[in-house]
Amino acid sequence: MAEVKKIVKSLKKKIIFVTNPFSGAKSKKNLAHTLQTHLDHQLFEHEIIYTQYPNHATEISKENAMLGVYAVVAVGGDGTINEVAKGLVNTQTALGIIPYGSGNGFSYHIGIRRDVVGAIKVLNKCHISLIDTGTANGRFFINVAGLGLDATVAYKTKLNTKRGFLPYFINTVKESFGFKFLHLNIKTPDKEWSSEYAMAVVANGSIYGYDFAVAPVAKLDDGLFDILLVKKTQIFKYFWLVPKMLNKTFHESPLVEYFRTEKIVISNHSKGFFHVDGEGFLAEDEILFLMQPKSLLLLHKQ
Repeated sequence: MAEVKKIVKSLKKKIIFVTNPFSGAKSKKNLAHTLQTHLDHQLFEHEIIYTQYPNHATEISKENAMLGVYAVVAVGGDGTINEVAKGLVNTQTALGIIPYGSGNGFSYHIGIRRDVVGAIKVLNKCHISLIDTGTANGRFFINVAGLGLDATVAYKTKLNTKRGFLPYFINTVKESFGFKFLHLNIKTPDKEWSSEYAMAVVANGSIYGYDFAVAPVAKLDDGLFDILLVKKTQIFKYFWLVPKMLNKTFHESPLVEYFRTEKIVISNHSKGFFHVDGEGFLAEDEILFLMQPKSLLLLHKQ
């Protein structure tokens, strides 16, 4: 009987759940019980690993990909997803997602939204596809990157110990007034130009978070970034763009230049900030955004 149990166990797919116990909008104290209740244990043997320091999730992912595990699941928000996915690029180990973050932009894009139990049921279906990822001067991103007002808000928000929509909204309003427009030189494989913008969005996925769609028609497997350049105008007019994010027409606004490309170089003479997957950094003088087509396996809804 013991030998039979060993054989059955060896036939199960190994799946690792990675989470930061101190981040996100939801408590993870019931995670083990939720997995025990809803994960298909005939298909999977699983383990929960809690991160202990920055980029630990990437190390865990890389190690388990080398061991050939079936999937590593990011239990958290866009930051956790970024760290986990970074360690799985160009491997045979799939990325899974359980949304425990505040904004959950990538989870919204793939239709999981904030549904924890629904996300576990997606894992049980074992539906996997190859998707694209991107880099910004070598920094990995899976969802949305860019420069300007959104990056400034991302940078200032991460300095705030509070998480959730309200701190993000307050920072957005505060940074909007007195915001200095960016003078950008932009180069794609097709052309080169200069102008002033409030934001330059480089999108692989479509949603910032909270269902605010900045790149409503973006696809994860088309080999192209969706580029959205928000033109210089009066500050109050930018607030008209908010409902366009919610009704998925942001790219159609006359205030937005929209196109697709697999490579874009943005030179920022105004300094400021840039972000990858909502994490803000001080901007470098020149940022090269490169597409990595079909570089990551993703467990998702069929």
